[in-house]
Amino acid sequence: MSGTTVRLGAKGSKLAHKGRPWFYADDLADRLPETPGLARVLDDKGRDLGLGVVSPHSRLALRLAGGWPGDAVPAPEEFFDSRLAAALARRSHLLGPAEGSRIVHGEADALPGLVVDRYADVVVVQVGSAGLEPFTAELVAALDAKLAPRMVLARHDTAVRRLEKLPEEIRLLSGRRVEEVEIEEGGLRHPVRPWTGHKTGFYLDQRPARAFVGRHARGRRVLDVFSYQGGFALSALHGGAASALAIDQSADALAAAAAAAERNGLVGLETCGDNAFTKLRDLRRAGEQFDLVVVDPPAFAKNRRELQGALRGYRDLNRLALRLLGPGGLLVTCSCSHHMSPVRFEETLRHAAAELPFRTLLRARIGAGEDHPVWLALPESEYLKVLVAERGD
Repeated sequence: MSGTTVRLGAKGSKLAHKGRPWFYADDLADRLPETPGLARVLDDKGRDLGLGVVSPHSRLALRLAGGWPGDAVPAPEEFFDSRLAAALARRSHLLGPAEGSRIVHGEADALPGLVVDRYADVVVVQVGSAGLEPFTAELVAALDAKLAPRMVLARHDTAVRRLEKLPEEIRLLSGRRVEEVEIEEGGLRHPVRPWTGHKTGFYLDQRPARAFVGRHARGRRVLDVFSYQGGFALSALHGGAASALAIDQSADALAAAAAAAERNGLVGLETCGDNAFTKLRDLRRAGEQFDLVVVDPPAFAKNRRELQGALRGYRDLNRLALRLLGPGGLLVTCSCSHHMSPVRFEETLRHAAAELPFRTLLRARIGAGEDHPVWLALPESEYLKVLVAERGD
């Protein structure tokens, strides 16, 4: 066997055979290598568990990275070429020249801690694992070879980088600087600003929920709360909504929404720069009602310590939104916190609906798009929850 080898202890081996892919230093039988990178992983009986990504200075010391033929550790070039080829093959139907798609979704694509999003001919990467950080050049070379993008950008401005003892930065990795690129989704053109936009520039994971809103918007008065660039509002108008009010605190995001509406020839968009909770209460006091309300807030629980406060926040937000529904109205409510499990989120919506003077029906459960697969062994990968509720009689 050639290359670095890491052996799990008895406890770590038991977890690994149950499907757990993440390990701390005390789950290992030996000291970690001093250098981050790829390793061959063995259980406490010497049985091969495939490849792992080693981050010696992180609390999360080892992440499994899928099987690999033979018993050696591949060169980084070979590793990325194989993993990217498989990831692209899974998403081949989402790779049209003007489409946006996630092409690497971390552990689900056996590339732990790595996110790669493609916006037409622009690629944005986020490396959230110290074990893959040394191989950025090899990753970029593989992306250039397979996708020939105008730009590969590192959006390394995420908090998880601090946990891995990595610098937070945004920098050009390949190609020339592209400030804005346009993608097409469901007949709409959306502007994406990879250097400054939320996440890697756009909420690609909400593609199914936007499609749902578009299909159910005809003739409805729509409210889009925490709207960002108005993705839901635009989808509603494209689907025939009578009007759409987009609420967000970012003037730049609302300006982008208005520009996108004009670019797509949509009428009926109104924007409001305000605090969501404050505006919802104002609308309630004014007796306003809507036929379709979307609430897509930022993660209220960024760690476990914040979970109880987040539960109250989600409950209050959804109760406010439900009170704004007219008879037969729909609420599309979202949580992007992986600390909020699907069961807990549904229970929170149930609490929000309690004691309201009408029945609330659960119409649908929607998750992230198929380009954001959930690994069943890693419940944390099901971070996006979307529920659709209907106001009954």
